[in-house]
Amino acid sequence: MMFVHCGKIYWIDCIATDHAPHTVQEKECSSPLPGFPGLETMLPLLLTAVNEDKLSLSGLCEKLYINPRKIFNLPQQDDTYIEVDMDYDWVLPDKPTYSKCQWTPFAGRKVRGCLRRVILHGDVVYIDGRVVATPGCGKDVKNMSLIAPTPSINQVTPVVIPMSPIKKVIPQTSRIRQVSIGETTLVIDRQTSFEPDNLDYLHFNHEGMNPSHNIALVSPNPIQPISPMVKSDLSLSFKKGMHVLSVASMTRNDLHELFALATNIREQIQKHSFDYMLKGKVMASLFYEPSTRTSGSFQSAIQRLGGSAIIVNESSSSAVKGESIEDTVRVVSGYSDVIVIRHPEVGVVQNVARMCKKPVINAGDGIGEHPTQALLDVFTIRDEIGTVNKLIITLVGDLKHGRTAHSLTRLLTLYDVQLRYVAPEGLEMPSEITEYVAAKGVQQEVFRSIDEALPDSDVVYVTRIQKERLSEKYDYERLKNSYRITAQTMTRAKSRMILLHPLPRVGEIAPEVDCDPRAAYFRQVECGMYVRMALLAKIVGGY
Repeated sequence: MMFVHCGKIYWIDCIATDHAPHTVQEKECSSPLPGFPGLETMLPLLLTAVNEDKLSLSGLCEKLYINPRKIFNLPQQDDTYIEVDMDYDWVLPDKPTYSKCQWTPFAGRKVRGCLRRVILHGDVVYIDGRVVATPGCGKDVKNMSLIAPTPSINQVTPVVIPMSPIKKVIPQTSRIRQVSIGETTLVIDRQTSFEPDNLDYLHFNHEGMNPSHNIALVSPNPIQPISPMVKSDLSLSFKKGMHVLSVASMTRNDLHELFALATNIREQIQKHSFDYMLKGKVMASLFYEPSTRTSGSFQSAIQRLGGSAIIVNESSSSAVKGESIEDTVRVVSGYSDVIVIRHPEVGVVQNVARMCKKPVINAGDGIGEHPTQALLDVFTIRDEIGTVNKLIITLVGDLKHGRTAHSLTRLLTLYDVQLRYVAPEGLEMPSEITEYVAAKGVQQEVFRSIDEALPDSDVVYVTRIQKERLSEKYDYERLKNSYRITAQTMTRAKSRMILLHPLPRVGEIAPEVDCDPRAAYFRQVECGMYVRMALLAKIVGGY
């Protein structure tokens, strides 16, 4: 292997693999030897070299992706990346699974690092040793349009670090680092991913390069921890001090960066090794409507981040004496660093945010929006399925009054999805939402029967009939059981789908469904805490 002379590896522009290491004569003879053991063994061997500090991950990205694209003038492939596990120790088998010649010269070699997933054009095509792609789904890269030439290096504020991989790098004292730009996040750590689609817009400075600085690309569904957490100023919607009031201003880049941080936080908590990012910070919680999950989730989030919470609700505040919400917000803003507000009237949270100098998070405003719920819903979909693109997502229930459904629908327009609506007559998705979706070019369909919409749905998002928001003309007792998901219902669903619910449920999903592995609504609740932790870390701590 070439790593023996690791000092020379930086002279190499590209690394390619073909079949077994046959001679030219063998390959050109009338009966050439078959097989491609190199394809299945190359990446584990290279990842082992990275673990042994013989090669950097940034260098690996260059030799496997950046340089070949430049040399051969190859086009960009959107939503295409791989995920690798840098900690996995294993032994290369005698007969690689997909090798036609059933042998490899590296059989029996111990390696560290393996390929977990391959996402090609937004679709999962390989996962944990299994090729799950549909035959013929590949594309001829020669027919793809080429991207514009790489722009020149931009001048940025100087940051001192031995290797400065992109426009802006955050220096770290730890071996583990994270930097982000566009839809790409760079992370240095054990379990990580390559997402090469945006590398043409990364600018590498090779002066003073240190091969021990391992930098890898994080996928849209990253699984790598970062410790300690690092700060980033590349998000547009989640900058320090910004309000979070609606999903309308959010971008895919914002979501990628937020979800990467949420995943990293989860990984650290599970490993009982966490950096208290918001120590000494105070969150004020103002809820003018009942809440279990949202209020509890935010309280848990700030406390796990090392901060504390001031809890204010309508029944115990000066609101019972007639104090306006504007005055209440002004008061608690003097005690806190961020304010989380839920109110029964649409637009109230947005109005008070205009006069508040501290960041305000909309935790639900009547039948308007619930942006943090939408964020955790999309995070859960990605976490459970692996991608949001190419999915059929069906929303069921009271779509007229369901603010969670409103925000989720808007947010999903950032992805390549098909939306389906199943609602009782009179409780359909509001026209302002469907018009918004149509303007984004997302396909929508309306169904009256869950049985019609269910069989090919990838995600079913169920909401309750909101009794407290119904006018007298609606018969709640008649409507509440309009759509009920039972174990029998789930027999008609795909084996690889997920069932979500923002909760609380009041009969629309039978308890017997809870044991179905596709029932993800309680896992969805836990995901919400990590997403809200990441959100607080960003807008309060600037991470």
